[in-house]
Amino acid sequence: PEITMPRDNLHKCSGDAYNIEHRDLHNVYGFYHHMATVQGHLHRAPNVRPFVLTRSFFAGSHRHGAIWTGDNMARWPHLSKSVPMLVSLCMSGISFVGADVPGFFYDAEPELYRRWHQLGIWYPFYRGHAHLETKRREPWLLGDAITAMVREQVTVRYQMLPMWYTLFAEWAGAGKPVLRPLWYHSLEDEEAYRHSNDHYLVGEHILVRAITEADAKTKSAISVYLPPGRGFDF
Repeated sequence: PEITMPRDNLHKCSGDAYNIEHRDLHNVYGFYHHMATVQGHLHRAPNVRPFVLTRSFFAGSHRHGAIWTGDNMARWPHLSKSVPMLVSLCMSGISFVGADVPGFFYDAEPELYRRWHQLGIWYPFYRGHAHLETKRREPWLLGDAITAMVREQVTVRYQMLPMWYTLFAEWAGAGKPVLRPLWYHSLEDEEAYRHSNDHYLVGEHILVRAITEADAKTKSAISVYLPPGRGFDF
């Protein structure tokens, strides 16, 4: 069952009839909390851009701040699901989005920790986040190799900041999604539709292929679908 009010708790919207189910407007409550918090910050400091993060959102929440996908788990399926979730949100007009890296609940194994940070730097909103009962997750506590890997990923993230600013400007000004499915710029490419759950584009020119299972290199060759055109291995 849905964790919300019963389906027979009906509302009225634009007319007099009570015919709107609660699940259709459940997140309006979170939407208004988000909006009011942003307005409060602006009232206190009109010249400071507020940053208010939410996981309860509705149509229009993109105007107020960033969104994350909620309390996920340090499990490979949750890494995998983050790709279609975030791409779908971007395609719905909500592009400042991300998922908790490397999972909110439980403790990530070293390979999952590594793979999720490698993927997370290509989320529009990238952060590490964990439940208070998980083990400490600072990279230097997991050894030199993982520390060096995370340093490399974060460095790339900073190197690419001009690109991220450009993509966000295009989203704000023209409505272009920051993350895009592989078929976005080539609707006639039928093969691209088959890779929507583990491939995506950052803007028009960066292709990301998520590694979504453990020991991927030892199980089989990791296949990457390359759309028509010229490219290079970043």
